[in-house]
Amino acid sequence: MTAKPLFTINEPVFALHQGKTYKAKILESKLDEETNEWQYYIHYDGWNKKWDTWAQADVLQKRTEKTEELFNKMNVAMKKSDSRKSGGSKSNNKRSTITQSDIASQIQLSAADDSHDSNSTSTTSKENNKRARKRQRTDSIEKLKTFENKVVIEIKLPDEIKNCLSHDWNLINNEHKLLTIPCQPSVEEITNLYRQSKANKQKAAEAEHTNHFSESIITYFDTALSTMLLYAVERPQYKQLQESHGIGDKVQPSTMYGVIHLLRLMSQLGSILAYSPLEQTEVDFLLGHIDDFNRFLEKNIKSWTNDDDYQSNSVSQTE
Repeated sequence: MTAKPLFTINEPVFALHQGKTYKAKILESKLDEETNEWQYYIHYDGWNKKWDTWAQADVLQKRTEKTEELFNKMNVAMKKSDSRKSGGSKSNNKRSTITQSDIASQIQLSAADDSHDSNSTSTTSKENNKRARKRQRTDSIEKLKTFENKVVIEIKLPDEIKNCLSHDWNLINNEHKLLTIPCQPSVEEITNLYRQSKANKQKAAEAEHTNHFSESIITYFDTALSTMLLYAVERPQYKQLQESHGIGDKVQPSTMYGVIHLLRLMSQLGSILAYSPLEQTEVDFLLGHIDDFNRFLEKNIKSWTNDDDYQSNSVSQTE
């Protein structure tokens, strides 16, 4: 049975390309007879139509009121940040200069997504392929130049979290397992439990800060899951959840994914914050709560994780 297309003609979307998010619009859609997957011909807002290209659903996201607000907020903050830099101001913060080992780590983190993008985006002619390669080379050069001038925020993870992430990687990549989704507890439920753990110990102002932090974690998680927190072998499962549950549209990832993927977010949060356009005061605010939140996760990991939560990866085997 053929699934219906997830996007309609002229529908506005966000499109992921080379690690960046662009506003775009669906121009056409077609069903690939070989893969039985829908392809979408998109136009990038504000770009020449020569960049129009075919893309799969897993690099596209619906533009909702919430995602539009987040996108616009980040753009405004980025412009302010660029303005401060051009004025020659220097910020005294907790960030440190990136080293070659940091660059290598970032390349490793991006490897799965770069591989996925190359497999999930196709063009209809040799001319389009040539243009795509040219654009990729240009983006890569700009990306490297930008990265060399970036800073990284160092967030130390407790050993228990590191061990859990290592075990998760082994189960998925060596033993060919997949986490059963939905997870219990979900990321949303975990953040609620974190708030409750602080409820009787905090004054009203402190409780408000905890709520704000928890909401920020959920926002980061929902935004980053499909592009940063999934291994390549987990993407077919995510695609199934898009079709069956409307995840990413009607249902937010934070209501279905659990502690393992949340730990992956915490392990990459330093890189995410380093590249975020947030004001320095907002970054400092988040850093002030991250260590405490990690200790809360460490304390509860054993009760929230179990090898029985993993199943045989039959999804990717049948793709």
